[in-house]
Amino acid sequence: GNGRYTLPVFAAAWVAGAMFEQIPLVNRTGEWGERSIRAIIVGTPPMLAMQFVTGASRPGETSANGKWMPFQDNNGVSGHSFMGAIPFLAAAKVTDKPLLKLAFYAGSTLAPLSRVNDNRHYPAQVFLGWWMAWIATNAVDATQNPDRHWSVYPISWSGVNGVGFEYNW
Repeated sequence: GNGRYTLPVFAAAWVAGAMFEQIPLVNRTGEWGERSIRAIIVGTPPMLAMQFVTGASRPGETSANGKWMPFQDNNGVSGHSFMGAIPFLAAAKVTDKPLLKLAFYAGSTLAPLSRVNDNRHYPAQVFLGWWMAWIATNAVDATQNPDRHWSVYPISWSGVNGVGFEYNW
């Protein structure tokens, strides 16, 4: 993923939100920009580390293909999936409207799906990129909503995949 195009948009939205915070739409847009940048700052270091740690290659790049060979390549996590999912996931965290939230969550899968469609990454690589964006935006959201007692997250354990729900009291 390349932030050359998206980071200035997020920064401009953040600045506009700070300058015109009395206008609700601009204020929400500013919050979206701030959350997006914070999620990138929080999520990029572990995502870059996992790209190298997993050591997987892209389709057709090497004979190893998508096999995880630690420290042998740096494409084990799709950076485009990570960067493409963050603005949608951050927007979903900002809105209170359920249908809009659903649309943003669905939109967060578009960049990852395009990477598989274009044969640029394997499904596991795009899932890891999306999942790391999910974790980063949830971490940012947790600092915005410290009183929330529940969370939802993907799980994969002993060959079982699903969704986990957690409630803390």
